[in-house]
Amino acid sequence: MSIDWITVSAQIINFLVLVWLLKHFLYQPVILAMERREQRIADRLNEAEQREQQAAQQRQQYQDRQRELAEQREAMLDEAHAQTEQQKRQLLHEAREEVARLREDWQAQVRQEQKEFLLQLREETATTIQEIARKALADLADSPLEEQMIEVFIHRLKSLDGEDRQSLAATAGPIRISSAQALDAPLRGRLTRAVHDHLADDVAVEYSQSPALLCGIELSRGEQRLGWNLAAYLEQLGTRMQDAFAPLETTQD
Repeated sequence: MSIDWITVSAQIINFLVLVWLLKHFLYQPVILAMERREQRIADRLNEAEQREQQAAQQRQQYQDRQRELAEQREAMLDEAHAQTEQQKRQLLHEAREEVARLREDWQAQVRQEQKEFLLQLREETATTIQEIARKALADLADSPLEEQMIEVFIHRLKSLDGEDRQSLAATAGPIRISSAQALDAPLRGRLTRAVHDHLADDVAVEYSQSPALLCGIELSRGEQRLGWNLAAYLEQLGTRMQDAFAPLETTQD
C-alpha cells in the first residue's frame, strides 16, 4: 500500500489549521469564559465568606452588647436595690427618731405637768395649813395666851448674850415693841420694866400693833430686832411641807 504523502500532509495541515481555529475561536473563548466564571464564583465565594465573617463579627458584637446590657441591667438593679434598702433604712431611722422625739416631748410634758401639779399642790397644801393654823391660833389669842407670850418674850430678853444686849443698848432711838394684839396697860408695864432692867433704864418704849406677827411680839431699835411669834413656826411648817414633796418631784424627774 503506498502512502500519499501529499494527502497526509494536507490532512495534517488541515488538522493543525482546524486545531488552531478551534483553539483560537472556540477553545480559547471557552477557556476565558470558564476562567471568568470561575473568577466570578471565587469572587462570590470570597464575598460570601466576607459577609459571613462580617455577620459573625456582628453577631459577636451583638452578643457582647447583649451581655454588656445584661451586666448593666444587673448592676442597675443591684444599685436600685441598694438605694431602696438604704432609703428604707433611712426612713426607718428617721421614723424611729421622730417617734423617740415625740415620746421624749410627751414624757417631758408629762413630767412638767406632774412637776407643776406637785408644786401647786405643795404650795396650796402649805398655804392651807398655814391659814388654818393662823386662824386657829388667832381664835386662841386670849388674855392668858398673851400673858404667856409676854413671859416667853421676857425670858428671851433675859437670856440675851452680852454682845446682842450691848448692841441693843448702844443703838440710838426709842425701843419699839409690836404685838399681834393690842396690849393692856399692865402688860405694857411689865414689858417696860423688863426693858429697863435688862437693856437701859432711861430708854423710851413705844408700843404698836402688827397682826402679821400672829400671837407674837417683836422688839426693835434701829436695825436691831428681837422677837418671838408663832408666824415663824408656821413658816417652818410650810417649809417642811414643801420639803416633804421634794422626793416626789425628784422621782418624777
